[in-house]
Amino acid sequence: MRKLIIILFFSFPTLIFAQLELGMRFGLNMSEADLQTTNGDLIEAARLNGVNVAAFANFQLGKIIAFQPEIAFAQKGFEPTFTNADSTSTVRTDYLDMPLMIEAGFALGNRGRFFVNAGPNVSYLIKAEEEFYNGTNGETMTMPYNFDEGTLERLDFGVNFGGGLSLRANRWKYTLDVRYNMGLQEILAVEDAYDFADKAKHQVTNISVGISYFVFGGKKVLVDSAKNGSGYF
Repeated sequence: MRKLIIILFFSFPTLIFAQLELGMRFGLNMSEADLQTTNGDLIEAARLNGVNVAAFANFQLGKIIAFQPEIAFAQKGFEPTFTNADSTSTVRTDYLDMPLMIEAGFALGNRGRFFVNAGPNVSYLIKAEEEFYNGTNGETMTMPYNFDEGTLERLDFGVNFGGGLSLRANRWKYTLDVRYNMGLQEILAVEDAYDFADKAKHQVTNISVGISYFVFGGKKVLVDSAKNGSGYF
């Protein structure tokens, strides 16, 4: 964290003179978890779908490189498969995500742009609940987690990487973004929080569409970029 603060401090003068866009992303989260039994065997976990809504600032640092910090509301979770049982358990979690993405973009004609991106992601758990279906009596119970019990980790760390396409229309930009989030932090704070699981890490695929507005940048940047056909604004 200290290294990240130092990097941002020395990058601040560059960001001031960079081209700035402010925008929003709206998308679908397809979330799974990498689960292991206490003896190390993998457990199949069904994919859960949720929403992902983000606000971001995009600092274009050159014709290729951009820096995009974000803050997002992200729904995640997992549904493990039990062996020889009719019961099911679904864990649903809501996080505040804070990705720091580095983007490399390449022109596609006068207005289009293809990009790849990657960067670290810090998540803070704001809500969690478990939905348990008892196959014996057919009842379903929803139980919110008590964070004071320390069953789930509040902080989650991971890495994002992906890519997408963008299209410029005057000062507006429209973006299709596909990402994969690989969790590095175990979700369960206590190893025996579940009888069947010793380790659990998030694996999330996100597909989103975004819209952003060109706020400011270099002199005549909109006109010049349109003339040279770089797709860069």
